[in-house]
Amino acid sequence: MLEALGLIEVNGYLGAISAADAALKAANVKLLKSEKIKGGISTVELVGDVAAITAAVDAGKVVAETLGCLRASHVIARMDNAVQSLLLEEHPLPEATKDLPIETTKAQLTSQVEELKVEIKDEIVAETNLTKSPEETKKNKNSKVKKSSKKDKK
Repeated sequence: MLEALGLIEVNGYLGAISAADAALKAANVKLLKSEKIKGGISTVELVGDVAAITAAVDAGKVVAETLGCLRASHVIARMDNAVQSLLLEEHPLPEATKDLPIETTKAQLTSQVEELKVEIKDEIVAETNLTKSPEETKKNKNSKVKKSSKKDKK
């Protein structure tokens, strides 16, 4: 059974990937998932023993702080079985990929990255469109037209 859960919350996709990379290189932990939250916020979830998770979260935190995108981090030591089953029910731990050919693993990772990029782009576009009302868009267009007509008169 898993002993600890490490969470690193960052702004942006770059921060999530960089923090996850640093965390996975720092200690013997497994990446449970990287959850995309609205507004470009991502949470990287790591599982493993308490000491390894603490070291991994600290390493991920340093990288995220360097990039200026760290929001929060937390380590839950000795996770309750109910929390553990909740996490693993939705996203089972990935099987070891060393038996798979490297080309298969690369193809899987590439397709997952491309899917995430499309999702993030769609979410950003949707949120941008929600923040601008049609009236604001019209005002911006009209003010540009008025400014250009004033320049033409001079």
